This record gives sequence, C-alpha cells and structure tokens, in this order.
Amino acid sequence: MICCLNPDCLYPQNPVGTNFCVSCGTGLIPLLRGRYRVIAPLGGGGFARTYLAEDVDKLDEQCVVKQLAPQAQGSWSLKKATELFQQEARRLQQLGQHHQIPTLYAYFKEDNYLYLVQQFIEGQNLLQELQQQGVFNEAKIRELLHDLLPVLQAVHQQQVIHRDIKPENILRFQSDGKLVLIDFGVAKQATATAIAKPGTMIGSLGYAPIEQMQEGEAFPASDLYSLGATSFHLLTNICTRDLWIRHGYGWIQNWRQHLKQPITQELAHIIDRLLQENHAQRYQSTEEVLKDLNKRLSGRNIPVTIVTPGPNQKELLCWNLLPWAVVAGSGSSMLMIALISFLGTIWISSGIWLLILAGFIFVQPRPLFEKTYLFILALITTLFIVLVFQKLQIGRALQYSPNGLILIVFLVIISGLLALTIMSLSLLFNNLMSKFI
Repeated sequence: MICCLNPDCLYPQNPVGTNFCVSCGTGLIPLLRGRYRVIAPLGGGGFARTYLAEDVDKLDEQCVVKQLAPQAQGSWSLKKATELFQQEARRLQQLGQHHQIPTLYAYFKEDNYLYLVQQFIEGQNLLQELQQQGVFNEAKIRELLHDLLPVLQAVHQQQVIHRDIKPENILRFQSDGKLVLIDFGVAKQATATAIAKPGTMIGSLGYAPIEQMQEGEAFPASDLYSLGATSFHLLTNICTRDLWIRHGYGWIQNWRQHLKQPITQELAHIIDRLLQENHAQRYQSTEEVLKDLNKRLSGRNIPVTIVTPGPNQKELLCWNLLPWAVVAGSGSSMLMIALISFLGTIWISSGIWLLILAGFIFVQPRPLFEKTYLFILALITTLFIVLVFQKLQIGRALQYSPNGLILIVFLVIISGLLALTIMSLSLLFNNLMSKFI
C-alpha cells in the first residue's frame, strides 16, 4: 500500500502504483525524500500526524514518519506548532542515543510540509496493555517506576522536561519488555521561559500538574507528577482526565479510595509525594523517588503495611451499575416484546434484538467487564420476560386492546425489578465473599 500525505484525507491508503489518492485526489508521493515509502497511518494529535513507513535505503526497515499538520488556525498557532515540531526533532537528536528513547533518523521539508523520521518501536503503549490485561498490580507499578525513572533521569540531566507523560506515551518493546518514552512534541528546556498564549494549555488534562496548566512552568517535579498520575491510572483503570474534569485537582487528596486491589503503604507514600499539588512538596528528582522505591530492596527489615480499598469502593462497581442494570433489563425486555408483537416470529425478533442490544451496550465508554455484565443481565431478564410473554399467549399484544398495553407495561416493570434483584443479590454475594477471601 501507499499512503496519501494529505492530512485531511479520511481514507489515505491506496494500492501500489496509484498516482492519485482514490479518496481525495491528491497526488501521491511514492518515496518521501526519495527514501521513505509511507504505507499506513498510525495516528494524529493536535498538530501532527504519524505514519508507518519503510526505509528503502535500509532494506525496507520500518520507521515512523511524523508530519507537521496543525489543526488550529491563525499565524500564532502555526508559528507555535512549527516551533514545537522543530524542538521535538532537536530533543530526539539530543536524547535519542538512549536506548529507551526513539532515535531521530531525519528532519526535512517537502511539498510545504515539515517531516521528521524516527525509530519505529514494535510493541504496545501502556494504555493498550491496560485495556487488554486489566489493572496493574503493585509489582507491575514498581517495575514501571524502576524502568522509567532512569530514562527520566537521563532526560532531566539534559535539562529537558517532557511535559506529556501518560500511558499512551509509554511503549513497551515487544522484544525485551523494556519501556520507551515517546512524543517529545511539547518538551522544553528546563531553564527556558514558558512561551504560552493566554488560554493555551501545555500537556494532557489530568496528567499535567497545576503549574504547567496555569502558568506554563515546568520542572523535573512536573514530570514526576505526571508519572504519579500515570501510575494511578494503571492501578485503577480510571482516567485522570475524567476525575480532573469533575473535581479539578481535588481528586489527588483521596486517590486511594479508587484502588481496585491492595498496595503497600510504602508504594502509597511514593504516589502521595508524586501527586502533591504544590511542586515544592513533591519529589524534586528521580533519584529521590528511586531511593524510596529501593528501601525494601536494601536488606533492612522495614514493616510492610497494606493499604486496602475502602469498603465502599468494593461496592462501587455494583452501585454505579445499578441504574444501568435496571435500564438494560427493562429496556431490552420492552424492545423484545415490541419486536415479537409486530414481527410475529421469535427467531427474527431475537436476531434484531441481539444486534440492537449489543450495539447499545458495547458502544458505551465503559470497561469491558461492566459491558459484559450488563449484557448478561439483559439476556437473563429478557429471557424470563419472553417466557412469561409466550406462556400467557399474548401474541400481538401491542395491536390489541389497552389491556394488552397495560400488561406489557407491567412486564417491563417486572423486568426492571428483576434486574434490580439480581444486582442486589450480586452485591450481597460480593460482600459475603470478601469476608472469606
């Protein structure tokens, strides 16, 4: 395949040998700079798009091509985006000798677009790993900190602040499992004066500290805050952006209540210091964090205290799902009754109902476990209601007298109550099990 480099193209991939994009009509570039064959889009952000490419001068070795394509309009925005793009290239050139930071291969301008070419890291980012494998336990968080803190140490020694540490910007090498820090697009020199237009935010909501969001300032402690927020996200599968939108920086005062599993007091203390709102009260260097992290490995007998999720948090999943369970149970039952009443056949109705229900539930931005739970609950309640519906031989009830409608409303209410009962029993079962496990 050959990829269209028009940043506004919705379907950029084209067959090899095509001269013009079949989607947008833009002329295609077979080899960027006579060397890089761009074959597939990888993603895009606020001012750049990334593509997977092959370097024909290196036996088609895969690499990443990043194209400056700012979405914001205006001369200041374009100037700032260009400046950040050039800075990213300089940072990669400066830091890319580290084996856990991508290497810069090239930086150039072609057809009025700026490009940089960097090392391709084969592996997943930590957000993808979280979604596939579930929440990290303490051992994995400690491994993350041990692996990434020396990388940050090397970055900070070069007087560079990353300013955008989050799970998406940490990749894990597929070959050896080592972590790689990527996306230096908003990194800056620690001693440089912040260049920010009023109303402009640098970093990612929920992961960037207050001094970075409000004043544009950044210190080594700013990256350490982002590392703490990243650790919290991986421990809980709760996006800090959502908490920040609802509570501002207030969420960092009670982050422990969101824990899904116990951690030691030692690790909780480390995350506490990483997440201090005032940067002066945080760890001031990666060395300080590593020192506390290595205390348990020093051979001294240090008491280990377990921090467990509060009892209310163990019930949080069930309570949050309660209204959705009632909606899923009653709504799916009503839909099934309506389909059977109008179509007259249970098999066609079941197929249509299943597609609509799956689409409605699985399109929601919820963890897969919750969506699966709601789906199973809807199946149980609907099956029960359909059996009652068939047993009473109501048939095409919606086309008959008002009594049929009243009976259907009654069945829908019963399905909601059944879903409520199942959820309550599930909560009771969880409470009983927690006392014995």
